[in-house]
Amino acid sequence: MKVMMVVEGDGCALLIQPEDEEGRALLAAFGVTGEFKTRLRSSVELPSVSAAQVAAIYEGAPATLD
Repeated sequence: MKVMMVVEGDGCALLIQPEDEEGRALLAAFGVTGEFKTRLRSSVELPSVSAAQVAAIYEGAPATLD
């Protein structure tokens, strides 16, 4: 499963792409066929943390799940 969060300005979007049958089955359990895309709420409403600060935390090596 490939998960990407894209941050541009104060907006962000989430993309989840299943890469195998297990990933497709997991998304199908939530009623999603194929890849999942959504736009997340703007970080403007969170004055203590900007979208750029959140993105800076997650830049670098991709996270892995056990």
